[in-house]
Amino acid sequence: MARKTSVQFKDSELQIIRSFYEQEKFQLLSRLQHVEQVLSRMDGGTKAITDGITKPAMAVPAVPAQPVRRKPGRPRKTEVVVESKTKKAGRPKKRGPKSVWGNFILRRLRQCDRPLSYTELVEHAMVMNNLPESKMKNTKASVLNAAFRLRTHLNKIDTVGLPGKKERFLVLKSWMDAAGGLKAPYNKMLSSLAATPVDDRGRKPRRPSVSDSAPKKVVAKPVAKKAAAKPAAKKAAAKPAAKKVAAKPAAKKAAAKPAVKKPVLEMAEAMA
Repeated sequence: MARKTSVQFKDSELQIIRSFYEQEKFQLLSRLQHVEQVLSRMDGGTKAITDGITKPAMAVPAVPAQPVRRKPGRPRKTEVVVESKTKKAGRPKKRGPKSVWGNFILRRLRQCDRPLSYTELVEHAMVMNNLPESKMKNTKASVLNAAFRLRTHLNKIDTVGLPGKKERFLVLKSWMDAAGGLKAPYNKMLSSLAATPVDDRGRKPRRPSVSDSAPKKVVAKPVAKKAAAKPAAKKAAAKPAAKKVAAKPAAKKAAAKPAVKKPVLEMAEAMA
């Protein structure tokens, strides 16, 4: 005899099963009502035939999704990770490389010591960097961008012009006074430059030659050989020290001789 087993359902499973069979019951009743209406109409009735019971179908409740186990280090899907905008302590980030064209513009203004137009700066850049004509468009854009940055962000240069003239000239901020005008003698230079064609404005830079751009080979000079060190001269053999002459004994003083009486004294004694 088979052993009976008790089947247990969860609350969510019971709800799904009940909802399913209630929906099936409603559909069967609706079809049965439709059959009865058709048969009644065929027997001479006047009742209108409907598609079935107008009761809305019951919606199947959604099954709650099982929670997904979170792996270590992975944020929850419902959580919103808000990044803190507080500045971290430590070494500040380094700036990128400085603009090559910005330094070029400042250097050319100091070297020429006069206002320069955009056209002149582009020509100087092409000649001094030995660039081909195909690079003209890119060079012009680079010079314009660098000049804009120097003028608006760094406040190192400014543009000036004359009324009625479209051409603009770049000048250093140190050349301008507090009122925004050019100091002397740059104000006179500006008026004369505006009336002079571009090709006649001062000395033109020279395009570097191939020999200047090519790296020069450094010829290593032959190192002179050092003369072999001569052996140190032997010291002369030390001569034996000369023996000191034995000191002679001091000469004996001559024995004192009796004093010889003078003859005068002898005569005096004799007379006495």
